Amino acid sequence: MKKQRTAAFILAGAMLLGLTGCGNNKAKSYSKYVELGQYKGIEYTKTVAEVTEEDVQSRLDSFVEGLSETEEISDRAVQDEDIVNIDFVGTMDGEEFDGGSATGQELTIGSGQFIDGFESGLIGHNIGEEVSLDLKFPDPYENDPEKAGKDVNFKVTINSISVKNTPKLTDALVKENTDYDTIDAYKDSIREEMKTSNEESAEQQAQSDIFNKVVANCKITGYDEAEVKKCVDDEFNSFKQMAESYKNYGYSYEDVLKANGFETEDELKEGITSYVKEYLNQKMVLYCIADKEGITVTSEETDKLVQEYMDMYQVETKEEVYDYLGDDYFEVRVLSEKVMEFLKKNAVLVDSTEADSKADSTEKKEDASEADTEKDSETEETEKTEEKDTSEAESKTETDDTSENKN
Repeated sequence: MKKQRTAAFILAGAMLLGLTGCGNNKAKSYSKYVELGQYKGIEYTKTVAEVTEEDVQSRLDSFVEGLSETEEISDRAVQDEDIVNIDFVGTMDGEEFDGGSATGQELTIGSGQFIDGFESGLIGHNIGEEVSLDLKFPDPYENDPEKAGKDVNFKVTINSISVKNTPKLTDALVKENTDYDTIDAYKDSIREEMKTSNEESAEQQAQSDIFNKVVANCKITGYDEAEVKKCVDDEFNSFKQMAESYKNYGYSYEDVLKANGFETEDELKEGITSYVKEYLNQKMVLYCIADKEGITVTSEETDKLVQEYMDMYQVETKEEVYDYLGDDYFEVRVLSEKVMEFLKKNAVLVDSTEADSKADSTEKKEDASEADTEKDSETEETEKTEEKDTSEAESKTETDDTSENKN
C-alpha cells in the first residue's frame, strides 16, 4: 500500500472525509444524537482571488529558477552568492558543542543561514583554506537561548566553490521547455491555470462555509462511544507509525510529539479526541440530512471509486482497500458530494466576486431574462476586488536544521 493515513491533528481545512476506518453506522443510529437545524437557505459568500501580474511573474521566476545549473569554480576566492561546500567545527570555551560541527555542508553566501559573520567571513578565501572565525551568538537567540550572546569560534575548511547560472527568460527557452512557443503564450497559460485554481479554491471554501453553518445549526447531544474509541485508537496508532518512521532521520517519539505541539502522549490523545468528535459531528449531520432528503449511495458508485483507488495505488483486492481505509470511507465520500450539491443548490449567495455568480443567483428568479443574466455576469466581472489567501494549514513536522538552527 502506497498511501499512508495521516494522524487527525495533522489535517487542516474542512474535516469532512478527514478520518477513515470509523465504522459503518448509518442515519438511524445517528439520529438519536442529532437534532437537525436549518440546512436550507444558508447564506454564503464566494470570493475568487484575483490573479495578479505579480502572481504570474512569480511562476515565471520559479520556472526559470528550476532550469538553473550549478558550475564549480576553481580559479578564484569565495564571493557573495557563491555556493560553498564546507567542513566546520564550532567550539565554546575551547570545547566542541552539540550541533556545532558538520562535514560536506553546502552554504550559499549571503543566505543568512548561519549566524552573523559566518558567511561574510568566508568571502575572499580560497578552496582548501581553513578559516578561523571568532563570532558571537545573537542575543536573543531563539534557536538555543542558552547560547545567546556567547562567544564562539568556528574553524571552517572550504572544500569547493560553485556558482548558480540562471538562464534568461526568452521565447526560445520557453519553447524548449514547455508546450508553448512564446513567453506571452506561456504567461497566458499560467494565468488561466491560476484562475481555474483560484475558482476551485473559492468553490471549496464556499462549500465548507455552508456545511460548517449547517452543522452549527444542529444540536449534537452525544456520540456512539464505541465509534469514538475506534476512531481515536486508529488515529493514535497512525501517529505512532508516523513517529516511528522519523526514527530513521534521528528523531525520537518525544521529538515528533513536541514538533506537533504536544508535550505528552495524553495531550496528543486529547487533541485527537477533540478532532474526532468534530469529525463525527459532520458525519452524523451528513447522514441525517441524506436520510431526510432521500439522498442515497449505490454500490456501483462506491465500487467505481474503489476500483480507481486500486488502480492508482496498485492494490490487488477490495478487501485490502476496505481493511486499510475502513468500511464506509467511499460511501461517505460519495454521500458528502451529493449532500453538498444539495445544500449548495438550496443555499443563498449573498456576495461574490466571481464573474458568473450573479448569473447563478438570477437563475433562481423565474422572471430573469437571459439578457439580464449576461449583464449581471459582466457587471460582476468588473467588481473583482482584493486577493484572498486560500492556503490550507498543513501542519508539518519541523525540526531544527543542524546548520541553521544550532549554529
